[in-house]
Amino acid sequence: MAQQVAIVTGGSSGIGQALSFSLAAAGYNVVVVGTTAARVNGTYASLAPVADGHLGLVLDVTRETDVAVMVERTVMRYGRVDLLLASAGVGRKPGSARLLPHASSELPLEEWRHVIAVNLTGVFLCTRAVLPVMVRQNSGHVLLIGSSTSPRGLRGRAYAPAYCASKFGMVGFAEAVAAEVAPNGIRVQVILPGPVDTPLVNQTGLARPFGGSLSGPQFAATVLYHVIQQPSDTVASQLHILPSALNSVQAA
Repeated sequence: MAQQVAIVTGGSSGIGQALSFSLAAAGYNVVVVGTTAARVNGTYASLAPVADGHLGLVLDVTRETDVAVMVERTVMRYGRVDLLLASAGVGRKPGSARLLPHASSELPLEEWRHVIAVNLTGVFLCTRAVLPVMVRQNSGHVLLIGSSTSPRGLRGRAYAPAYCASKFGMVGFAEAVAAEVAPNGIRVQVILPGPVDTPLVNQTGLARPFGGSLSGPQFAATVLYHVIQQPSDTVASQLHILPSALNSVQAA
């Protein structure tokens, strides 16, 4: 994997940062993409001692022009894109001082649009941008980070209509694109994690129904081994990655 190139959106914090570290340790050249310069630069600086050849980009995945720059800069630097790992995601509009989520009947249109824009439209824009490069290579891997919205998998959660709609939509999007590009040697998959130990999850009670949360390195190692490093002709469909403590919770 020494010459493999991975773009990681949302790569400067949470799940994306953990995945960036794991990919760098595995020998990938990692393009860390985020919206906050301090976080992107900090993650990039942490990657540098692991291996050379990484890149940090401060971009917004909801902007078509930013996503075009992301791919252009990557191809200019490395000449290829082997993996798009789309982990940029939000649960609500940033900057909100509201502690409790909105009821569906009170959800502001602005917040709905923001969640859909980041979690679903951003995935579409990034995937669309890397596909021409991967088609030319006749190889590539698009890996989308969805969500197990309940211990039983994809189920709607009260007070989270925009988030659930975006994550459910991601699965349909991935299945449609996968059917198109499979003849070009390109895999498109969705990973559905349970709660991972991040600041966003720690501010809520989302981990309780799962019996706890996964650590970032634990989740990243599982994705690296069970998905990314699998043979190119192997596809894990809608792989759920949940805390092992869930077994005892369901048995109780």
